[in-house]
Amino acid sequence: MNISPAPSRKILPTTLAAALAGMLMLSGCSKQSDNTANTAAQTETQGAENTATTTSSAAAQAHIDRLLISYADMAHAAYKDSLETAKLLQTAVNTYVETPTEANLDAAKAAYKAARQPYSQTEIFRFDEGFVTANDKRALGSIDGWEGQVNAWPLDEALIDYVSDSYEGEYNSQDNIINSESITVGSLKQDTTTITPELLAEMSEIGGSEANVTTGYHAIEFMLWGQDTNGVGEGAGNRPVSDYITTDGECTSGETVNTDASICERRGQYLKAATQLLVNDLTAMEAQWQPNSENTLRSDMMERKDKNGLRQIMYQMGSLALGELASERIQVAFVTGSTEDEHECFSDLTHLSYANNARGIQNVFNGSYKTVAGKTVGGYGVKHYLIDTGNTEAADKLAADFAKVEAAFKVIVDKGEKDGIKVDQMIATVGQASKHGISAEEQKKRRGWIKSSITSLQELTAGIENAAKAVGIDNLDADAGSQF
Repeated sequence: MNISPAPSRKILPTTLAAALAGMLMLSGCSKQSDNTANTAAQTETQGAENTATTTSSAAAQAHIDRLLISYADMAHAAYKDSLETAKLLQTAVNTYVETPTEANLDAAKAAYKAARQPYSQTEIFRFDEGFVTANDKRALGSIDGWEGQVNAWPLDEALIDYVSDSYEGEYNSQDNIINSESITVGSLKQDTTTITPELLAEMSEIGGSEANVTTGYHAIEFMLWGQDTNGVGEGAGNRPVSDYITTDGECTSGETVNTDASICERRGQYLKAATQLLVNDLTAMEAQWQPNSENTLRSDMMERKDKNGLRQIMYQMGSLALGELASERIQVAFVTGSTEDEHECFSDLTHLSYANNARGIQNVFNGSYKTVAGKTVGGYGVKHYLIDTGNTEAADKLAADFAKVEAAFKVIVDKGEKDGIKVDQMIATVGQASKHGISAEEQKKRRGWIKSSITSLQELTAGIENAAKAVGIDNLDADAGSQF
């Protein structure tokens, strides 16, 4: 893979002219003198070539160094923000479980929403499988292998807690982790007597089903909001505070009043265990990106910087843009009108996750991550690398593509935050929306907002592939996801 510009030889004509002038001045000398002059000219020319090549290689090396250091610094800052906001979420959760009130529930939900903002921007770093080097001394093998325990979705919520009678999922037993001290999944019987972070980690994807998610942000989201039974209509999950009241006769499971409050105690144990596991996982990942660390994902990437560092970054950009965000997270739900495939289906915060995923890609392009505290981290992105290697046209094309993406997602965020029109309402088919009193004209407009986001990401991916070719990566092979 050639990622450097051809060595510059602009100084050679001047050097060669000087050498030729010297030869002409010595033309009256003997043959031995002519040979001496010719050898001197060759030596001077070769020296100039070597200097030019060395200078060019050093410049290319400096560009790669700056890009990788900036990338690693942004990763560290984003994971650090994710960890710190998760700790604030944990504090809010603990307060709510100890004192279940509407105010404390609202505070916990607000903390969840805040915690998702930086984390959703880290997903650009996720697609590293196949790039990282095996290292038994490293605590984490890859981000992609780690991410499932933190952010897996969609989840089969019936495995965790009560659901509506109309719920349809792979897991259809009345026994779940909250209401039973043991459950059976397929041929596996699992003791759930004591709910701990370790138990939840052990049970995730139990029975080999990817839907059997018991950990991470979305399990916490479900425990705070509960199941969203509104379909493509207005409204998110509305789990009552009484689900956490540990008084006999006041403890509920939705509309069901429990004479035994132990089920509410277990619900609190689950929420606290899931939040503790999230903090543990983010602590481990933040440590992987510490500056000057050894046997970490950061040190591994810096060691690979000249081999596949640039390819990894551009592959990650394309894979999140097309395969994950445009395809799996948006297009699948859009085509099917399925709210179960909506990324934040319990809280209806999907519009923010979408926008922050896209922002994470743009952060790497611009070389700039804005921390929760407002500090800018990075300093050198793919844009700068393209310009510095003489690929300004590709950089300008990508900048224009990102502007379209940003504009498309701004509409979705504004509609969700300001007008209360959430993604589950936007993805509804015309037929589904009509059942909620939405006209065909209005629904086509709402679906158009989602369609524009998909199209902008597809165009962005083409721009990323074009930029990759410009720097010598002919087959980027970014993940394309499930294409319809």
